[in-house]
Amino acid sequence: DNRGLQAVFECPNENCKKLFIAYYRISTTDERSKLETEYYYSNSEPIRVKEKAFSETIKNTSAQFCEVYNEAQIAEQRRLKNICSAGYRRALEFLIKDYLIHEKKDEKEEIEHKSLFDCIEQYVDDSRIKECAKKAAWLSDGETHYYRKWGDKDLNDLKVIIDLTVNWIESESLAKKIMEEIPESTKRKKKKNRKKKEKEESDKGN
Repeated sequence: DNRGLQAVFECPNENCKKLFIAYYRISTTDERSKLETEYYYSNSEPIRVKEKAFSETIKNTSAQFCEVYNEAQIAEQRRLKNICSAGYRRALEFLIKDYLIHEKKDEKEEIEHKSLFDCIEQYVDDSRIKECAKKAAWLSDGETHYYRKWGDKDLNDLKVIIDLTVNWIESESLAKKIMEEIPESTKRKKKKNRKKKEKEESDKGN
């Protein structure tokens, strides 16, 4: 039967015990005039989709990014490869713009109306975030067009670079939070300022 084989199984996990259907492809070979049929596992249904867990820092930065990213991931897990890349591209735009609006509240309107590429070039200050975001934007843009410019890269590469962008944004946010919560002591600041002033006066004398 060229349509393949379907078999019903029960999950052996005592906490699950749910039924699922496994699909197998049939391959018929002719060895020494004897037909032999082999079955190859293809996939199972229903698919138990898994969502990616994001930190509270990223959720607070862009809840919309987390939501759209997981919708794209669900589409990918359901093997909807032709549409999930557009979802990851949209998620990236929410991440970058929400991050920038959080950092530059006075420029909210400009950021909202600019393209993703312009936002990255003009408003992202951290070099690590900027480089990762630019590469993620290039790859994701290529995934949504007729011709894939980056032929040697695929969806997994895009997800890795988005993850790197997320990690750098999270690191920067956490670093700022720590600096604000544990400010430098007044005594230490005065000492640093005094040394700086002494150096400036010494340079002038020379």
